[in-house]
This record gives sequence, structure tokens and C-alpha cells, in this order.
Amino acid sequence: MSHSTMSIDDDPEGSPRTPIELLEAMSGLQTADALLRWRMRDRLQLKANEIVAIEYLARLLNIGQPVRALDLARALGVTNSATSVIVASLMKRGFLTRSDNPRDGRGHLLHLTPEAMTAIADSLGDSRAELRELLAGLSSRESKRVVVLLHAITDSLNHGGLVPAA
Repeated sequence: MSHSTMSIDDDPEGSPRTPIELLEAMSGLQTADALLRWRMRDRLQLKANEIVAIEYLARLLNIGQPVRALDLARALGVTNSATSVIVASLMKRGFLTRSDNPRDGRGHLLHLTPEAMTAIADSLGDSRAELRELLAGLSSRESKRVVVLLHAITDSLNHGGLVPAA
């Protein structure tokens, strides 16, 4: 069965039937995501904290959340001086820029460059196109069910985490 004809209502062999199997499938997705991140790190020739920093920035900037170096230090669990080294390295490589923080005249906001976004997209290869093809095969009803489920999972995960500082 091709991705474009797959349906949620189809019953492929081994499809999840219990909450435990669904949680195991989610765990498999998280593992695949982590492995993809490590492949991206290798392709972009970044250190572990640098790829985590880029990912953190991309995710927060995607939801319109400004990011300060202090936020990045907290997310990475490193000192401010270690964060300065990471930021300087990413700026030198053309992945990051800094701008004045309009809410704090002494601070700066961090931004990914268009070059960083292109490098990330290029490192993902065909995976985005494959996902689009897979999702395009869902009916409107199936898409709605998936979106509702993903929002509920996201809300549940967000209840257990800290909200980044503004």
C-alpha cells in the first residue's frame, strides 16, 4: 500500500489497538526524531549543544517566542559563558544573528539566519516531501482526528514543562 492511499481506518498488520501500543508508537516516533537530529548534527558538522541550540531557536521562533541567550543557557543547562561560546560559534558559521532586545536595552535577541534555515531544510533531505505525501493521502476527517490528537498530546506534554522566559 502506498503512503498516498493509506487510511487511518485501514487495518495494516500490527496496527496499534491499545493505549500501550499507541504510547509505544509515540516512543518510536520520538526515537526516530532523535536519530534524525543526530544525522542533522553530523551533516551540518555541529556539536551536540549547537544542534540543540538551533533546534530550540527554530521551535520558539516558529511560535513567535523571542529567544535570549539566557533562555538558551537554561534550555541547554549550561553556564552563560558556555552559551556565549555556542552563540559565537554559530554566528561565525553564519547560522545565527543577534539584535537588540526592545524590552531590555542591555540584552539581545537571537535569530536563525536564512542560511541556517536552508541548511536545516537541506539536511532533512526527502523526509519532508515523504511526510507531505503521506499526509496528503488522509481524508479531511482523518486529518481532523490526527490534528485533534496531536494538539491534545502537545497540551499534555506542555503541562509538564517550563514555559520559556520572555
